[in-house]
Amino acid sequence: MTGYRELLARPLTWWWLVATVATRLAVCTVPLAAVFLAAEHTGSYAWGAVIAGAYAAGEAVAAPRMGARFQRRPLRPELSRVAVAEAVALLGLVVSLRLGLPVAAVVLAAVGGGVAAGTFGGLRTLLVRSAPDGRGSALALDVIVNQACQVAGPALVGVAVAVWSADAALLVVAAALLVTPVVAGRLPGSLGAEGDAVVRGSARVVRAIWPAVVVVTVVLALQAAVEVTLPSLLEHRGAPAAWAGAALSALAVSSIAGSFLYGLRRRPGNALRHTLVLASLFALVVVAVGVVRSPVATVVLVGCAGCFQAAASTARSLTVTEALPAGSWSVGFSVLYSFAAVGFTAASVVSAVFLAAGDAAVFSTALGVGACAVFALVGAVERGTRGTS
Repeated sequence: MTGYRELLARPLTWWWLVATVATRLAVCTVPLAAVFLAAEHTGSYAWGAVIAGAYAAGEAVAAPRMGARFQRRPLRPELSRVAVAEAVALLGLVVSLRLGLPVAAVVLAAVGGGVAAGTFGGLRTLLVRSAPDGRGSALALDVIVNQACQVAGPALVGVAVAVWSADAALLVVAAALLVTPVVAGRLPGSLGAEGDAVVRGSARVVRAIWPAVVVVTVVLALQAAVEVTLPSLLEHRGAPAAWAGAALSALAVSSIAGSFLYGLRRRPGNALRHTLVLASLFALVVVAVGVVRSPVATVVLVGCAGCFQAAASTARSLTVTEALPAGSWSVGFSVLYSFAAVGFTAASVVSAVFLAAGDAAVFSTALGVGACAVFALVGAVERGTRGTS
């Protein structure tokens, strides 16, 4: 617990926490809010899916470039500018849909997702650099906060829709984003220090951290397969589709627990080995979700999966700090964020094909088995590369 205690004893950590929640809550709220918002104002869930996809696409495309901006530019004005820009884009999205202009809403969603895509890597770098002797605890805390936002975002949408309207959820996250410039004044002036080594160019960063890039893409594809197909799987196994909500909530809670436990202490072996083992365990759980026939066992397995997924995320982020100089951490974290969005989006699209054919369990099982093979191959190639270098 020492690492966590030292982190929480620093005032900087608490200001970081406010800025992180304010920016990540938007990421975790917009996709679901867009679906309800579009249905409310256009009568079409399809427009909501397009808007949510545009937001994710904006993040995926812009994250590496925006992460580099955080590394190069003064932190306070950069964080303030992008938070305000995203807030304005989200407010414009609401107004566009109320005026019956869904195409404009799609464009604004892409802009909103893209402009703030660097905050993930930038704020994660800020926390890790503030704890040079406790990187594992810092990254674990970052993952815990991220998972808490994953729980809070959909809950906020649900309450907003039940009590008022879908507009309210985006208005709340826009207001939170507008708090960020105030908080930014309490953060350091920059992420780096004079003379920091830097890896130039996103392609070189990808080459340096390629094992983590492969793992994050595959793990997020697995997560998408679980989330998208779960209601259908439960219905086919004789349970209400609504059980999916409880299962995914349990997954989020176990994610928080898994990351917390991983961050408690340093374990034998390097971070990449931890990443591959934990990601493989997550993949095996996904295989089991596809194979079992009991709906209760399905819910239990999904609930437990988050423990391995989040611990793998913490270990994966540690590999970035080991493979890159500190001056490129923000870009490295942003690259992982970008590929995570790619993996999640691709698996969501493929899942739709299997759902239409009624073979959702086949997709989960095949993807899980394939993921284990990929992780084993990554480990073998990386060991071979290290052995010849």
